[in-house]
Amino acid sequence: MDTKLKNKRYVALALIGFVFVTTLLALTVANLYDNRRFLDKDYFISRNSNLISEELATVARLIKQVHVDYADYSTKSAQQKLDSDWLSELNQEREHQLEQLKAEIDAEYNERIEEARAAGNDSQVSLLQAEKENKRLSRERQIEADYDAKMKESIAARDKEYEAVKFNLLLRDGTFKYAIQDKKNNKVYTNLDHEPTDTELRQSALISVKIPQPKGERNWGLNRFFQQNQWEGLIYIPREADPYEPVLPNQFESGEFDYGGYYNQIIDDVNYYQSIHDRLLKEIVLLILFLFLAAGLFWYLKKNQALEHSMITKSQSIFRSIPMDIRLVSLLPAGLFYLIYSLEANFFSLPIGLGQVFTLVVMAPFTAYFLLFVLEAWIMFKQPEAFTQQWHNSISLKILAVLRDSFADKGMFFKLATIFILTIGFCVAAGTGLIYFVKRDLEPFLLAFFYCVFYVLFVLPYILRRIALLNRITRGVEQMSAGNFDVVIDAGKTKGKLASTAHSLNNLQQGVKRSLDNQMKSERLKSELITNVSHDLKTPLTSIVNYVDLLKREDLSPETRKEYVQILERKTDRLKALIDDLFEAAKMSSGSVELNIEQVNVAALVNQALAEFSDKIEQSSLTFRTNIEDGKIYAPLDGKKTWRVFENLISNALKYSLPNTRVYVDLTESADKVRFTIKNVSAYEINFDAEELFERFKRADESRNTEGSGLGLAIAKSIVELQGGKLFIEIDGDYFKVIVEFTRYR
Repeated sequence: MDTKLKNKRYVALALIGFVFVTTLLALTVANLYDNRRFLDKDYFISRNSNLISEELATVARLIKQVHVDYADYSTKSAQQKLDSDWLSELNQEREHQLEQLKAEIDAEYNERIEEARAAGNDSQVSLLQAEKENKRLSRERQIEADYDAKMKESIAARDKEYEAVKFNLLLRDGTFKYAIQDKKNNKVYTNLDHEPTDTELRQSALISVKIPQPKGERNWGLNRFFQQNQWEGLIYIPREADPYEPVLPNQFESGEFDYGGYYNQIIDDVNYYQSIHDRLLKEIVLLILFLFLAAGLFWYLKKNQALEHSMITKSQSIFRSIPMDIRLVSLLPAGLFYLIYSLEANFFSLPIGLGQVFTLVVMAPFTAYFLLFVLEAWIMFKQPEAFTQQWHNSISLKILAVLRDSFADKGMFFKLATIFILTIGFCVAAGTGLIYFVKRDLEPFLLAFFYCVFYVLFVLPYILRRIALLNRITRGVEQMSAGNFDVVIDAGKTKGKLASTAHSLNNLQQGVKRSLDNQMKSERLKSELITNVSHDLKTPLTSIVNYVDLLKREDLSPETRKEYVQILERKTDRLKALIDDLFEAAKMSSGSVELNIEQVNVAALVNQALAEFSDKIEQSSLTFRTNIEDGKIYAPLDGKKTWRVFENLISNALKYSLPNTRVYVDLTESADKVRFTIKNVSAYEINFDAEELFERFKRADESRNTEGSGLGLAIAKSIVELQGGKLFIEIDGDYFKVIVEFTRYR
């Protein structure tokens, strides 16, 4: 017992472990799939090729600006630092301003000076010439001051531009390495202490560009730039940035530029991508480990018949209590949640903490749910009847059944739908009519009012009539269920399904009454059957018992003893005939009779039967009149069984006909039938239904003084019907007529 209990605990632990390992497998696969692009080492480079090209182009441009465009910039004079074209334009502008100034002053003073000279006013002339010269000098000094200010401003901007370019190149000094030979200027530009060999380059360079380009290598868009500037050499991005120990110009140190040290987004991104790549490789190892662990747990569970464990059986019971279609519908949102959550969980990020535990706790129940789906699918595959059984309990099938029943009578469905819509329309019309009445908007109010009048005058009476009829039907059904079958449901002049239902219930009531009458009749006949069987079997049996007792007496004479033996023989034959007829009737009613169908001359069979009874007919007071149209009337029948029919009918006529009357026997044929008729006057009053004569042991002689078994007509009817024919009786007072019809041979 302890071993079994311990084994169950181990199986339970293995089941829980299998669920969690499967969850870990799903998380691993989801994370690997979501980050599959990082498994490619060149993914970052291929994805960010435009960014890398732009950065390399920027570095090349900065190298050109610092080493070519601003070459020896710090040793140049102020005039040399400026662009010659711009400086020429500035000088031309100054000369133009001076010339324009001279023209303006001349225009202002020359005419006045000439007028004073003409007037001989020398002092005025001197005064005007001195004023003119002072004004010219003052304006020229202003122009020169403006010129100097523009020069200084331009030089400052040029210096700042130079420092910015130099600074930008310096920012990249630890993350971009270059060694370039300028053939045009016969110079070398580099920030390396030596040019790396190809081996060193492969080891230390993340991305490298060498011009002229070796065959098969990428130039990252720099080839044209190098050719235009007649450059040759190398630019590359190292795998790791150099340590930051810059020597900065004063303005950088003063804070004019915010310099945070060597940093390259490309190197940082590559390192990040590489860390993800390394983590994914570890996850692949974990995936293999989880697969082996899951396989081991699966083998252990299968070996220990885990499907019979209470944890599984109870889970299956709860699982199956949910209808199949509801489970299938829930599979989609549950699967989407599981997929999205596993992709967004970031389960393998470090450090490990409560987030990972929470993810496992949330996802494990979903994993168990999906595993139950798989298990149930496997069971249904192996046992299709399980699928059929669960599908029969599904909500969809019930809804389909409801819809099928709803649309079974389309007329009723559309009537109810129309009434529902009209009733909703009445509510809407009443509400809107009230609103428009308050607003005194006449037209919408009248429209709503007339609709309400229509509903009250036509729709509402229609509904009330149907409700009244439904109430009458309900009361009628209640009375019928209580046993009152005399109630009649009044459908009135109402038409439709409810009225049809009322008529059907009235017909059902009549049918039930007939059924009850037939049942009572059947019970009565059954009681009579038992009584008749008991009487008919007991009568000869009692005689046999009595005469056996008499034979035991020793004082009997030989003649008396012989007479008693003869009586016993007759009673025994009588009892044997009764039992044979009883078995024959039972066989006929069960249908377990083998028929030997052949083309039989019915006329010959009738004549043979009459010949068999010729002695009894002569001994009786009856007169037989026969009418056989043709001596050869054929029909597909079993000859022996059909002869038994004629024998029974002729025998009945001999037993139950009124003495000194006639018995008529007719055999005729038509296009498709052979008709046998036997008519006689009954010696007994027939005060019951003719159909009762076909019941077993029923006899016209209700006192049962005749020797008949009461089975003759029942046997005859069964034989005829087994051969596809008909046997029926017509009674008119004491006039008794039996008709037998067979299919005619063609």
